Amino acid sequence: MRFRPGSWIALAALVATLALAPGAAAQQAPTLGAPAPPQTIQTQVTTATSGGGLKTWQEALIVAAGIILIGGIAVAILTDARERAGRLGHGGAATEPAAGSGHRHRQQSKQRARAKGKAARAQRRRNR
Repeated sequence: MRFRPGSWIALAALVATLALAPGAAAQQAPTLGAPAPPQTIQTQVTTATSGGGLKTWQEALIVAAGIILIGGIAVAILTDARERAGRLGHGGAATEPAAGSGHRHRQQSKQRARAKGKAARAQRRRNR
């Protein structure tokens, strides 16, 4: 489709008109045609005393409670981490048992576990 030179001007004028069109009247008046309420003059009365807010000792108490709470959480985390590290064998030299004290116990428990497994396998073979 080919446009004539004059049609380009008409098309540009149409686009400009639509772009600059005012908004719908219903969007501008939220009262939907109701008469506007009368204008009232309101004055604010300010007083020299501040009635709201916390007092200084209350603010200090809240800050102290927050510090105590965070400190308690830190202590709980650190003690739990030390206990878990000791149980998992990551405790370092201070928490390791003396040389040879737990070695025999570990060997005996390993031998008992092997004997139980061997007896269980033999029982399963007998019950086939």
